[in-house]
Amino acid sequence: MTESITGNNSRSALIALGVGCVLLVFIVVLPVIAAFSAQNDDIQQSLQQLGYYRAEIASQPTLEASLAELDRQGATVPGVVAGDSTALAQAELQRQLKTLIESNQGVVRSEQAVPSLTKEGFESIAVQCDFSIPESQLKNLAYAVGEHKPYLFVDEASISMASSDPDEARNTQPMLDVRWTIHGYRWAPRK
Repeated sequence: MTESITGNNSRSALIALGVGCVLLVFIVVLPVIAAFSAQNDDIQQSLQQLGYYRAEIASQPTLEASLAELDRQGATVPGVVAGDSTALAQAELQRQLKTLIESNQGVVRSEQAVPSLTKEGFESIAVQCDFSIPESQLKNLAYAVGEHKPYLFVDEASISMASSDPDEARNTQPMLDVRWTIHGYRWAPRK
């Protein structure tokens, strides 16, 4: 009988050991295998993403060269005001306006740069200008501005008769006081 009790105890111990092994497999081994499998998938995805990022980084010099070429081409678009910066373009616009006004017998009293606006790759450069011009020359000046390259656009205009001495007015043609805001476009390279 002791043999049958020891045999039952041995079987029970073997069954308990077997159940313990099965539980160990389900509780410890399978989750560890699943975790390693998930890690391998994450590693593969990370390596694939790293490859994409490296390809983008490798293409950066080519993209920068293309962008520089587009900026160079944009700066040479016909009809835009030349200037490496906003301030230089405004100064160039002021110089061109002064030349146009003086070539039509006008006298520039003041010029003031207006804050610029950037839209769709172009910067709107504007100047407000006060000047006097003989009445007979206003039409010629307006035509010269319309035909000018780079292209110029009159945004606002205020024209009034200049006050003068009546004796002097009989001997000369009437003068007009003009204030207008003129703008042109400058290529604004992306940074």
